[in-house]
Amino acid sequence: MQNITLDNITQAVINHGDRGQAHPRLHQIYASLVQHLHDFVREVNLTESELQLGRNFLNRASRHTQEIPDGEIHMLTDLLGISELVELLHDRPDGTATERNLEGPTYLPNAPERQMGDRLGVDADSEPLFLSGRVLDLTGRPIANALIDVWQANSKGLYDIQDPSQPEGNFRGCFRTGADGKYAFETVVPLPYKVPESGPCGTVLGLLGRHPWRAAHIHFKLSAAGYTPLTTQIFIDGDPHLDSDTTFSVKSAIIKLQKHDAPAQLRAPDRSQPFYTSEFDFILSPQVRSTVVGKALVATY
Repeated sequence: MQNITLDNITQAVINHGDRGQAHPRLHQIYASLVQHLHDFVREVNLTESELQLGRNFLNRASRHTQEIPDGEIHMLTDLLGISELVELLHDRPDGTATERNLEGPTYLPNAPERQMGDRLGVDADSEPLFLSGRVLDLTGRPIANALIDVWQANSKGLYDIQDPSQPEGNFRGCFRTGADGKYAFETVVPLPYKVPESGPCGTVLGLLGRHPWRAAHIHFKLSAAGYTPLTTQIFIDGDPHLDSDTTFSVKSAIIKLQKHDAPAQLRAPDRSQPFYTSEFDFILSPQVRSTVVGKALVATY
């Protein structure tokens, strides 16, 4: 297209190509993104030097580091609230199933398989936590053979992939429920921690006067035949960052910890130090099956 001007450049970019004939959904996303980006550039009157700063930021954010092995792009969408917004848009509106939440940038597939009741990780500086509960359907019936994939940071706020001193797979594990739908494992009380500050995202947080703290949490991914997979987090009641988590992901999945430090309690599980217990039940939604009838897409349960 000749004679590009301020008035026609946006539509020229959107119309360049087959206009969605081959991939309608991709073009819908592309066209909207271009429109909003161009409107943003106009609104703030972006300069060439500011544009270059933005390019440099994205280049740095894509680099792999020890703190964030896959780069900071995933963390960036979390910090901008985009990741949580997507979860909110697609979570079930009835409020019965356990809420969806962020996966985060530290998830790894193929976590070690562990037996029910096993210890999730090793951390000499931590406080033990015995976490248990059930996996249920919407009617409260137990779900057998549900896979529970768990991961969390250690007492220093580091995941195993960020910390060479931790053994591989530390504080990661997969458990399967029995016929009663119950799960139980030993871990450590999670603590609040800062997202990595040494990279470009940390720099921008500082410039904006935003703190880098995440409220204490444990990550879960659950799956079972016939049910919609669930990725979520549970948070710890009383954490000082529940109302200001830097990823905006704290909702209603908050557990209370019961401390056990009486001599009789310490002897019962053959322990010499205080420990904590808590319970949380996960509720899964039935899998939605989509069938095509003519040109209509029908969702059925």
